Amino acid sequence: MNRSIRLCALAAASLLAIAAASGQQHRAVRLGHPLTRFAPPLSQPEQLRALFANEKLRADVEEILRQAGWGGQAADLRQAASTAPIAEIELPVGSRLPYMSSRKEGKPVALIDVLWDGDAPVSAYAFDLVSNGRRYRCITPKPCSNFYTVDLGPALPDLALACAAPAQAVVGRRFEVCLVLTNQGFAAETNIHLRLETPPEARLINATEDPALAEDHAAWTVASLEPGAARRVCATFLARQPGLLSYTAAAAPAGGETRQTRCETLATGIPAILLETADLEDPVEVGKEVVYVIKVTNQGSAVGTHLKVTCSLPESQEFVSSEGPAPARVEGRMIVMDTLPELAPKAQAVWRVTIKALKPDDARFKVFISSDQFQKPVQKDEATQLY
Repeated sequence: MNRSIRLCALAAASLLAIAAASGQQHRAVRLGHPLTRFAPPLSQPEQLRALFANEKLRADVEEILRQAGWGGQAADLRQAASTAPIAEIELPVGSRLPYMSSRKEGKPVALIDVLWDGDAPVSAYAFDLVSNGRRYRCITPKPCSNFYTVDLGPALPDLALACAAPAQAVVGRRFEVCLVLTNQGFAAETNIHLRLETPPEARLINATEDPALAEDHAAWTVASLEPGAARRVCATFLARQPGLLSYTAAAAPAGGETRQTRCETLATGIPAILLETADLEDPVEVGKEVVYVIKVTNQGSAVGTHLKVTCSLPESQEFVSSEGPAPARVEGRMIVMDTLPELAPKAQAVWRVTIKALKPDDARFKVFISSDQFQKPVQKDEATQLY
């Protein structure tokens, strides 16, 4: 005989000989005796499923459960055996079993209060189930099929709430924040109130799943969530300004513990620089002066930094003066403005550059701008007739 089976064998003789009055503990030192095992030994989980699906054993299984005073339904046990995940566990020496199926003269017998007192742990299969509002674990030692169940307590719902938001979003563009509510427990949860707060730096646009919308939050009601089920809802937001947007959410079941979560989105802006140039007089007589107005506007949602404005003069023109947010100097045929450290969103910087007409020309006054955000300069030309 295989040593592991020999060590783990359960002989009815060794159990029943020690049994005395009803309720007295049985001491098991061996498992797997052919005369007392409930069914043949097990080596694969599929054999355990087949055991509980066997119509010839159905009445015997129900009789064992009846004798043990089990509070669940035999149909629930059979259903779980056919579909539930089956784990492999070990029963340490000294394990106390509430009962164990066995046989006496071929008839099913539930041995009540059994102590595993062999000389080594015994390998077993186990699966969980819910019946009549309680959780149970069915455990079956491999060397025999002498199963038993353990009461794990009431079958309760267990909610988990997760929040998912994009790592980054652009100011002025829409993005979604989604909540996933999952019931990881063993019973349905009802009348769950979901709420997602709107941070002050964002604006709530709309949401999925027919929510109740307010300026500062979106709310949903989940009528029922079965065990293992999940519900996903999403809200669409628009960032008002750059910064870290923090979203907090809560799921409050009727009479249950509230679950909370949070997620974040970094809202970033985009600088969009508009360059405009215009002469205030055209045409211009030689020897006279003309003023060019240069407007730099940040049409974007982020600060523009280190803005550099330069102007190129044709041979027919001469620099006279400049007024604006940064001083100007002449370098050959170029007018160079000092770097503007930053330009806020929607802000505007304006220069007035005065030029003298030197000779007749279809002149082109060229303006360039660059910044940290775009190294390739933007160019704007203004045509002026000199006569």
